[in-house]
Amino acid sequence: MPEQFIPGGRKILNNQDGNILIIGVFLILFICILFAGMVEFGRIMIVREQLQTATDAAALAAAGSGTHRYVTINVITDLGPERICEEDEDGKSYCWCEDCGMVPPIRVVGNEVDLLDNGGWKQYCAPRCGGCEGSRGDCWYQLVNRELTYDTHSMSWGTEAENINDIEKQLTSTTRQIIPYFSYDNRNSISRMMEGLSLQSIDRLLNNSNYWLSSWMRVGGYYYECPKSNFDPSIGWECRQWQAKGIDAYNSIKNKSIAGDFIETLTNMRQYNTNLKKTPGIDAQYTGAAGQYFNVNLPGNAEASGITKLEVYGYDKKDSPYYPSVVVYATSHIKSLFPQWFKKDYQPGDDFYFTTNVCAQGISSYRDAKDQATGKGRLYGPLSDGKWSKVPAEACWQD
Repeated sequence: MPEQFIPGGRKILNNQDGNILIIGVFLILFICILFAGMVEFGRIMIVREQLQTATDAAALAAAGSGTHRYVTINVITDLGPERICEEDEDGKSYCWCEDCGMVPPIRVVGNEVDLLDNGGWKQYCAPRCGGCEGSRGDCWYQLVNRELTYDTHSMSWGTEAENINDIEKQLTSTTRQIIPYFSYDNRNSISRMMEGLSLQSIDRLLNNSNYWLSSWMRVGGYYYECPKSNFDPSIGWECRQWQAKGIDAYNSIKNKSIAGDFIETLTNMRQYNTNLKKTPGIDAQYTGAAGQYFNVNLPGNAEASGITKLEVYGYDKKDSPYYPSVVVYATSHIKSLFPQWFKKDYQPGDDFYFTTNVCAQGISSYRDAKDQATGKGRLYGPLSDGKWSKVPAEACWQD
């Protein structure tokens, strides 16, 4: 079969004019796509970096604000010696020193700043006997435990009804023990007055001299009013002596606010408990600290950003490897510059958003109580040494 002949055919097939144009079009298209992708990726990474900075600031603010160090301590008083004098038959006076003994350890629970840093533990020291040169006794505390709490739902330690009731029993027992030693010579009579009293009754006893005197007279077996006689002064004399002794005992108690202070502590705990059950107010207040720092560092190129979750590992989760810390999760939405390239079924005017999520953990560290108490039988001031507690494990994306 004869071969078809096309005039100039070989010349057309071998003609390379315009190839550069075709390659250039595809190359420009590829560069545009690459550039668009780099722009979008760069915007996402910038927003993500800004979001991470904002979330870090929020986590640190959350872990640093509204935190409290609560300690349990034993306050111990060595009353020291007491000077005792007697006269013999010849009227010659003999004096000697006799040890008054130790006050049983008084267990106190409270804020570390108030108790240790500001020396509040000293109000639970009993007055020393004194009177003998060279020794006046001593008072010190022993550290039993320390815990960290946050002003959130995680502050369930001391705010659960059962825990509050246990703490109230402990503080009531503490008050009953320590008050008699504030008037050492009358401690046995005052101990009898304290039997079975609540904190409220003890507070009334210490701040109402009439109530005190009525209880004191009853313990001594007398009526509040002593009998009187214009003809025989001896009538009612013992009663009046006992009454005067009760007044002196009342005046010798300097720390009359001890029961009231404990009542205030318990009231605050119960108030926390009530608020937590009724409203999320404390959580909102707490989250506000994180939110303020988050907003200061808010990503400027994001369409919308916000904290999506705030997880608190406080005292109620003290057995968690993440205690004590606060974990903040946040997200940002970035509007695409090229929605038609990324959105399926794109219609003119449609928008497309990229979403990026980050997490940050704020850690609260404190000194280990057991290490601070090791080898230190007597403590007198704030605790500033000792090993740091173990750093919590990484908690982001673990739940």
